[in-house]
Amino acid sequence: MSSFSYICQRLRSSLNKRLPAQSNESLRQAAVALVLRQHFEVAELLVIQRALAERDHWSGHLALPGGRKDERDADLQETAVRETSEEVGIDLSSGGEVLGALNTIRPESPFAPKILVTPFVAIAPGEYHILNSSDETKPLRLNEEVSKAFWVPIAWLKERGRSEIFRMIVEGTERTWPAYGTEQGLIWGITERILTSFLELIEQGESS
Repeated sequence: MSSFSYICQRLRSSLNKRLPAQSNESLRQAAVALVLRQHFEVAELLVIQRALAERDHWSGHLALPGGRKDERDADLQETAVRETSEEVGIDLSSGGEVLGALNTIRPESPFAPKILVTPFVAIAPGEYHILNSSDETKPLRLNEEVSKAFWVPIAWLKERGRSEIFRMIVEGTERTWPAYGTEQGLIWGITERILTSFLELIEQGESS
């Protein structure tokens, strides 16, 4: 069984048993999408870099497609699907598949917006997969909120792990965060926590 097929099988088995954590807190809610595709035998994850924006707390960060729940969204899954379509042009509702949700989390930094974030795992529609050397994938269509987007092999993230450190001066003091390294920069903060939870879920399936 290919790496991609195996990972998707494990996720279907695990995520079907998980529901987004419910909260009575009056916090804004958001959703992000961990979008997977098959590149030959390899499973890859879509990562974006947020465009520089003065009012965006995560301006310039490597992240996952997603955003805040809108009044028109029936639920958080619909938020993740809508935001993915708007930000990178991938319509998960047309040929894609949402496998389920990871646990809802919140930013740990006291300087971050007070918001609950639910990550959804999804498979990209077929036109984004590369199964042989003659395949040409549909290009991503980035909106003004995204400066670039790229695919990262999941096996590469697992092998390297959180081997990097992100450093930033906060109120005159250097703070550090564990990070995943990529050729495009470091994945840290709330996106690192989501990736870690996602990779742990896959590893649990491999050891069961």
